Amino acid sequence: MSEFLLGSSYYPEWWKESEWDEDFKKMEELGFNAVRMGEFAWSFFEPREGEYNFEPMRRAIDCAERHGIKVILGTVSAVCPAWLYKKYPEVKGGNDKGHYNFGGRKGQCLSSDIFLEYAFKITEEEAKALGSHKNVVGWQLDNEPGFPFYDFDENCNKGFREFLKNKYGTIEKLNDAWFTQMWSNVYNDFSEIEIPVNACEGGMTPEIQLDYRKYFSFTFNRLLSGEAKILRKYSPGRFLYTNWPGANWSVNCFEGSKYLDFAAWDNYVGQPHGENYRIQLRASMEHSFDRYLGKEQNKFLVAEQKAFVDANSPAEIIRAQTWLNISHGAFGTVFFEWRTPIGGTEQEYGSVLGRDKRPRAETGQIYKKLASEIKDYYSLIDGAKTNSDVAVIYSYENSWGSLGWVVDGPYDEEFFNSYGGFKNSLKTNVDVIGIDADFSKYKLLVLPNYRITSEEDVKKFKSFAENGGTLVLNTQCGTRDEFNRMRELLEPGLFKELAGAFVTSEITAAELKNQTGEEPVLKYADNSQATLSGLVQKLFLTEAKALAVYKTGALKDCPAVTKNNVGKGCVILYAQSGNDVYFYEELANAVKNETDIKPLIDVSDGAIVSSRTKDGKEYIFAVNMKDTPVFANLKGDYKDVLHGKTVSGKVEIEAYDTLFITKE
Repeated sequence: MSEFLLGSSYYPEWWKESEWDEDFKKMEELGFNAVRMGEFAWSFFEPREGEYNFEPMRRAIDCAERHGIKVILGTVSAVCPAWLYKKYPEVKGGNDKGHYNFGGRKGQCLSSDIFLEYAFKITEEEAKALGSHKNVVGWQLDNEPGFPFYDFDENCNKGFREFLKNKYGTIEKLNDAWFTQMWSNVYNDFSEIEIPVNACEGGMTPEIQLDYRKYFSFTFNRLLSGEAKILRKYSPGRFLYTNWPGANWSVNCFEGSKYLDFAAWDNYVGQPHGENYRIQLRASMEHSFDRYLGKEQNKFLVAEQKAFVDANSPAEIIRAQTWLNISHGAFGTVFFEWRTPIGGTEQEYGSVLGRDKRPRAETGQIYKKLASEIKDYYSLIDGAKTNSDVAVIYSYENSWGSLGWVVDGPYDEEFFNSYGGFKNSLKTNVDVIGIDADFSKYKLLVLPNYRITSEEDVKKFKSFAENGGTLVLNTQCGTRDEFNRMRELLEPGLFKELAGAFVTSEITAAELKNQTGEEPVLKYADNSQATLSGLVQKLFLTEAKALAVYKTGALKDCPAVTKNNVGKGCVILYAQSGNDVYFYEELANAVKNETDIKPLIDVSDGAIVSSRTKDGKEYIFAVNMKDTPVFANLKGDYKDVLHGKTVSGKVEIEAYDTLFITKE
């Protein structure tokens, strides 16, 4: 898109048609130019089987067009009409309590061939009826794929068995992969396998969980890729995306990038308050992940963002969050939502308009200011790219390999904290990538808790280090095979030789504190310290040298963080669970001293720094997420784009303001 899409979600089916024009007029007055509609409108489009009525939505699209509002349409497969539930009860999904009752959303089973048949049929009819409208610029497939994170019913059991049979071929290979000889859990035939919904002790093994999560992801990607194929045929030339609730949640988004034009996500990251500005580093991580998932790997869409601010927050946060989106490569931000429904589950949720149908007093002017700024300056970076020397590597297998159905489990929390710590300390661009990425473009790779690792993966990391790269990993890496079974190797498993060190014993930080009465800490050569939580491990060094040592109990002066030279580069190993972002900030500072990575600009704590490059010109952003000013120290003269002046030396960035600069 050559124009930044700024707008909101809107549901014409909720409101009287006589109100539509006034709503779109108000959007136009705020400076909005985009709207997302239709993603829950199945019964609006098909109230009874085969009775299609798309004319009301066509009139809504026409109405939006009259006010300069471009339309993103949604496919409707995130809901299921009552008539389909009644005619085919087998389309119902379920959980450990049984089948879902009708009502709400996400109650359908994606393993049901009948549901897929009807979902594809309504998608085709919608695309035929509305997909050629000149005011339709894009499509959203489904809604927040991944919810409700699991599905248990007979269709799922049947589909899971077929999935496993296709994967393993024989029951003997499955038994070997799942280590079923333990506790006599051996299967004689695939027909004996059931998803362990109500598992007895140890029934949901790491191996079973990993395969089920892969199957669950497969079902969503099958649905979405099928819809994409239909839309390519009947609505060509429009961009396709889906609004991941977060790129790490439930569905393998690397697979999604094969049939989508862009990645998008729903930004409901909490609003910052004072020193809690670091919460916005989560948004930075999601932006970087979605940027990588896009085919062009340089832009993404924020498909939903909170449209209002808390009573304890200034309205300027909305502007700061949107500029943070832009600084990472967003080509649009769609706020949720335009008007709050008067009934239903989300009737208490906030919106752009208040209950009186007017823009909220505290945010209305902010939207206008934001729209004006974007209109004036977005063209400078439209089509720009993010150049990064640093990347953190994400793995769905390692996320799904942790037991439990939780989202943001141990692996993901470690991943978020590592990204946030390195991003915040290095003050530079940090990519999120997958194992298949080209490592040669990076100077530094961070690999937290990459337990499930293949020998081929390790060869790739070794080559990266030998050619001058710095690899940062912890002792959990390389300790499991592709089936989520433990390798018969000392930690860090397959990385032991590269790290030049291995683990001899361990203790939790809590127990260490109980035994010694001291706060468990480690100390770097520059005397900086990091407080420890989670696991603390003792290392034996074969080739590596210590970068940090423990300062607590009998572990005092034992190596805690090490460096091992490998070819032209090195491997840095840390022997702790980095359960908070501050731990990774100190680790990043130590790593920085071992590399030639420089900050984009020198700026005080509280600003999230990124850059975009277009036609050889670099544009630097420092978004202040604190409620007090921060300061940048600029070497040379820069053009301050948003404030229309030349700046140099010490520059103040006001609370929740953005410094958007480029060299004069």
